[in-house]
Amino acid sequence: MNERQRDLFLYVWSKRREPGQTQVALRGAGIGALGGLVFAMILGGGGGANLSSEGQQSFGAIASIIGAGGVLLLLSVGAFGLLGFFLANRVFASQEAMYQSLLATGAQPPAQKPVMQGADRWPAIAVGIAVVVIVSFIAFVWITLG
Repeated sequence: MNERQRDLFLYVWSKRREPGQTQVALRGAGIGALGGLVFAMILGGGGGANLSSEGQQSFGAIASIIGAGGVLLLLSVGAFGLLGFFLANRVFASQEAMYQSLLATGAQPPAQKPVMQGADRWPAIAVGIAVVVIVSFIAFVWITLG
């Protein structure tokens, strides 16, 4: 990490840490819960088709589908919410430890956001390319396997 990257981290983290660790962890839990909701909707999307294709119109068949969907929804929202909470909490703690370590060495957060050069941005560019490749593979598999 060069000085501009260090100053950028100090500047950005000094702003992002203001809500506090608990608030950030709760935001992570909310985002995780939304992910769990989407997961449950995708995974449970075929339940209604089985009911109409078999022609079962009884209350028991409908109740079993609603019950299975409710369990799936409860488990996925809860699991993803907890995962989001713990991961956001861990990332916050890690970033805060790095911030405090840099402050202990005498570094100070700059008053203005530092101007980055092209050579300073290569780690972010590499991460961006990796994300595009991963999303492309996921989209390919999603489209191919339908």
